[in-house]
Amino acid sequence: MFAWSVGCSTGEEPYSFAIVLSEFSENHPGFRFKILASDISTNVLKAAQRAIYKEEGIDCIPKYLKKKYFLRSKDKARGLVKVVPELQGMITFKRLNLMDEDLGIKEQLDIILFRNVLIYFDKHNQETVLNRLCSYLRPGGYLFVGHSETLTGLSVPCLQYEKPTIYRKKDDFYDKKHISH
Repeated sequence: MFAWSVGCSTGEEPYSFAIVLSEFSENHPGFRFKILASDISTNVLKAAQRAIYKEEGIDCIPKYLKKKYFLRSKDKARGLVKVVPELQGMITFKRLNLMDEDLGIKEQLDIILFRNVLIYFDKHNQETVLNRLCSYLRPGGYLFVGHSETLTGLSVPCLQYEKPTIYRKKDDFYDKKHISH
């Protein structure tokens, strides 16, 4: 399974998703995954790659998952945790500009996490970017947007509404652009 966290910022989303997928894989032998995490800002990508967070930021994570996926700082007063290297290794961080015509992704994606990114574009560029993302999404693959976002009123013929924030690429959608990948 190949997923992409678009606009990943400092990495909380791709690491959270990697934890969920790692837990799933333990009960499903043979399930493998990789995650691409991208942002336009090199500063936030550097922070994401460091994978160091304030301990209070993971308060909502169950204790058994904290022990499994985070290392506490030796200096307890600093209140920092670091994502374990095994989990870090499942994510590739890359600087991408969504306005570039070719994003350099060679494999079809099963899931695109595109949460809270649409708000940075005007309507024309929202359609352009969404249709570009569709060229990387496999038929039947899913696109997730933020809770305050919708594709209503946008021309994105490859996607069908499933549930609030969830869209699916139509199985029969022909995308000749993707064939060259």
